Amino acid sequence: MRPYYNLPAEQRRVQQLVTEFDADQQLWRSLERKRALRRKLPVRILAKHRKQLDLLDSAVARAPQDCIGLF
Repeated sequence: MRPYYNLPAEQRRVQQLVTEFDADQQLWRSLERKRALRRKLPVRILAKHRKQLDLLDSAVARAPQDCIGLF
């Protein structure tokens, strides 16, 4: 976690959230190939189940969140 000491106090938490969002976006894009391969499988998977598998892959690949000391 970056402390962002160069920012005003009221902007540090916002910048931290933006950084986390950007990291999640980068992770989602990195898993795009896996999602594309899943769609090409001969066995048809319902869109609902495919979306659940996509979200599960993303959750497994993400680093655990540390929420100690955040209010």
